[in-house]
Amino acid sequence: MQLLYILENLNVEKFEPYLFTRNDGSLLKDLPKYIKYFVGYKKSRNYLLRLFRLLLYAVNINPVEFQLRKIQKRIKVDYWYINTIVNRDAYAIAVKLGVKIISHVHEMPLYYDMVKEKTIENLLKSDVCIGCSKIVCQNLEDMGHKNVKLLNSFVDDRFISLSHAKVNEQFNFSPIDFIWIMAGSVNAIKGVDFVIPLLKQLKLNHKIIWIGGIEDSGTTAYARIAGKAAFKDRLFFVGRKSTDYYDYFNLGKAFLLLSRQDSFPLVMQEAAHLGKPIAGFNSGGIEEYVNDKIGIVVNQLSFTDLAKAMEKIEENYEAYDKEYIKQYARRFNAINQTLKLQSILEEI
Repeated sequence: MQLLYILENLNVEKFEPYLFTRNDGSLLKDLPKYIKYFVGYKKSRNYLLRLFRLLLYAVNINPVEFQLRKIQKRIKVDYWYINTIVNRDAYAIAVKLGVKIISHVHEMPLYYDMVKEKTIENLLKSDVCIGCSKIVCQNLEDMGHKNVKLLNSFVDDRFISLSHAKVNEQFNFSPIDFIWIMAGSVNAIKGVDFVIPLLKQLKLNHKIIWIGGIEDSGTTAYARIAGKAAFKDRLFFVGRKSTDYYDYFNLGKAFLLLSRQDSFPLVMQEAAHLGKPIAGFNSGGIEEYVNDKIGIVVNQLSFTDLAKAMEKIEENYEAYDKEYIKQYARRFNAINQTLKLQSILEEI
């Protein structure tokens, strides 16, 4: 989503973007028509290219490297803008080709575990690293990178709209229930196992709806099984949503973030755009974003303190100025943030 927002707002009179993606993802249909893109052979709609990929493997040639070399030779781009560190092949190939690299880093060290040491070494060879929060920038500077720029993550509020689907009909909430929304992948990094000890501390009228793809893991299984056993009327995993995503989001009075580490979450900003107060553990960028007018942040793993903070938000709910929260969220808008990115690009 972040990359889509950038491409939609980038000044194409100054910059000529091309997109390479390994997958034929659903967001490609939302890409501006004037942006040329390439899909990896593995997910290409062209059967012959998928077959060609297998032939490349048969002669011990990396298909992604072959394709990127071919694209680079044809277009001769000045920089590879690599979005997220998990694009390990792109780093290795760019270094091989001697292409200049701009890295947009959205991850904190816990996410570094998703890649090998060599990828981190290649990341640090980037001509410029753009961090999505101060803590991410600090992590990069800790490793010795000398050209780190801050560009806070952002959402495009033009995408935030309600379809007014009657999603509330599947729940049996009472008027005294205080509903918390969580959003994002349901996994250990996002703190799925934390919901159980937290619910033990919370008042019975506090209930949690989690929107997002449910990962197949033992940690997620623990939370779902324990939730059904003890909190079946208080914890709801509703899975991934699309057109009715914000209708589910709008069921909540407030937003909850339990991540172990989170750089500058887009879901937190979506909550603010909807005027929701925010509570959560200090997992990174949340502390840079949330002030006392829009929510409360507590120390990691202090479930008692977090429960008290959530109950305090319930008690003072009417005091939270929803319009102030929405206005605050608009500070990180797609147009202004893309202009800041363009200024960084113009410097180099």
